[in-house]
Formats: sequence, structure tokens, C-alpha cells
Amino acid sequence: MQKDLISERFKELQRAIILLRASVKKFKPYRARKTYTPAEMEYYDSLSFRFEKTVELFLHFFKGLESFLFGKVSDTLRDRLFAMQKLNLIDTIDFWIEARLLRNKVAHDYLPEQLKDIYNEIHNKSKSIIKNIVKIEKYLNTINTKG
Repeated sequence: MQKDLISERFKELQRAIILLRASVKKFKPYRARKTYTPAEMEYYDSLSFRFEKTVELFLHFFKGLESFLFGKVSDTLRDRLFAMQKLNLIDTIDFWIEARLLRNKVAHDYLPEQLKDIYNEIHNKSKSIIKNIVKIEKYLNTINTKG
């Protein structure tokens, strides 16, 4: 039953990655000196939302996977990420902490130059996040074949 839940959460993650990948593919760097119309800002809003959602889905997936594998969940996000790093599902803990903090930056008003940096960082982190899905899929396949 818990294995089915992990599988379903992974499918949600895959769907989020498909949408994030589509936004990353269309990325055009934000220009600080340009005045964007609301319609033009929709792309950046979509990219930000998809990034935020994907980060949260990954973190939620990690929590479920940790519970499934170890029968408990860590008290802190850092400890959970450390467990995922030990399983070789993520490269660095700091990357995921930064990704989570980045989603909070988007929610506040920033000057155009700051927005440019934020959107570039979202784009770069999104590309790295997309690569993580392959590692997780391979890992899930190994635990599914074990029983």
C-alpha cells in the first residue's frame, strides 16, 4: 500500500517535471530595462509557479520515501535531505535548501534587476531539478525489483 503511494507521488512529480521542462524550454532572460505587460509577465509567473510546485513536490516525495524506507521521518528538512543524499538521490543538501528559499523570494516585490537574477536562478535550478528525476526513477526501479 505504501509502495503504491510512493508510486503515485512519483507520477505527480513526473507530471510537474513535464510542465517545468516546457517552461524551461521557452526561457528568455528577463530584461530589467523592459516594461513588461501583464500578458508578457504570465510566462515568468508560470515558470515561477511551476518551479515552486516542483520543489515542494520533490520535498514532499522525499518525506514519503523516507517514511517508506526507514519507517520514520526526520525532524528537520536538512536531516531528510541528508538521508536522500546518502541514497545518492540528490547531490547536495544546500541546493534544495536554496531552491526552497528561492521560491520565497519570488513572492515579494523586487526591483527589475533583482527579478532578472531571480528568474535566471530559477531557470538554472530548474534544469538541475529536471535531471534529478532520472536518478529517482532508477532508484525506484531498483527497490521495486527487490520486492
